Amino acid sequence: MQTATHHQHTHNPRLAAELDANPRFTRKEAAAYLGLADKTLANWASTGRYGLKYHRCGKKAIYMKADLDTWLTEQSGTQAE
Repeated sequence: MQTATHHQHTHNPRLAAELDANPRFTRKEAAAYLGLADKTLANWASTGRYGLKYHRCGKKAIYMKADLDTWLTEQSGTQAE
């Protein structure tokens, strides 16, 4: 899986380090990471279902790995065993 890393051209080392520590994912990449269809994430984003955090960058949705990991942790605590 290739993450959306566009910081190769940044001259700000702190920003580059932050982006390396918390990679960004496109909706398709985020869906693959979560094991879902990208259309599912699009539906959740439009309806607000599950409150999965994402950011708008023009017409694109960007998901931060840390947000996806937090969401996964929260979901694992709410499932019936």
